[in-house]
Amino acid sequence: MTKDKAKKEKRENKGSIGKEKNEDLKFYGDTGSPSGPDTQPGETQAPGDGKPADHPEKEEQAGQPTGGMPDQGTTDANSRDKARESAAKDSVISELQKKLEETEKKRDEYLSLAQRVQADFDNYKRRNKNAIADSYRSATADVVEAFLPVLDNLERAMDSVPDSDAETSVRKGVEMVKKQFLDTLSKLGVEEIEALGKPFDPALHNAVGQVDGEEGQEENTVAEVLQKGYKTGDKVIRYSMVHVVR
Repeated sequence: MTKDKAKKEKRENKGSIGKEKNEDLKFYGDTGSPSGPDTQPGETQAPGDGKPADHPEKEEQAGQPTGGMPDQGTTDANSRDKARESAAKDSVISELQKKLEETEKKRDEYLSLAQRVQADFDNYKRRNKNAIADSYRSATADVVEAFLPVLDNLERAMDSVPDSDAETSVRKGVEMVKKQFLDTLSKLGVEEIEALGKPFDPALHNAVGQVDGEEGQEENTVAEVLQKGYKTGDKVIRYSMVHVVR
């Protein structure tokens, strides 16, 4: 009786040990060894392979600040970059503005210089034109002055010829020569200075004596013309030689 009881207890112990081994094998097959060589403390293994599970969402979130707020260092760096860019732009604008002002200043200087040169050139043309006209009048006056004695002699010849029929043709011939001479002077812009009966003008008349005035003659007027005077424009070629009433 005692032997049978001992055998029975021995079989029960063997059955209990086998059951525990089966449960251990099942545990290891489901979860892997908790302390195996491929498993580190704190890592999670995939079921059945003994390797740690990958979590890309956690890795991406690890580089971001908590709550989605921007990092203070990143904000400061961006602010400094913007400040440098703004300063560089201001510097470029300032330099361009300075160059523009210098260019405008040079433009004004060149414009003023061109205006002065133009004014000087206009004055030169005006002076040159006046000088040419003066030279022409002066040359004409010199030539006419050289021929005036010829005209004087023609007039004297006419005065000395009597009014007889024989000399009438000679007088007419001299008158024609005189008229042609005066017409030529007129074409050259030369005209006779009016003197007889006019008030004495020292700018036109050369008084060589005084005479008593006749009835109707005023004092200081030209009483007699001894030699005719001529002028071209405002230039006197020869003054009129006159007697003035005292």
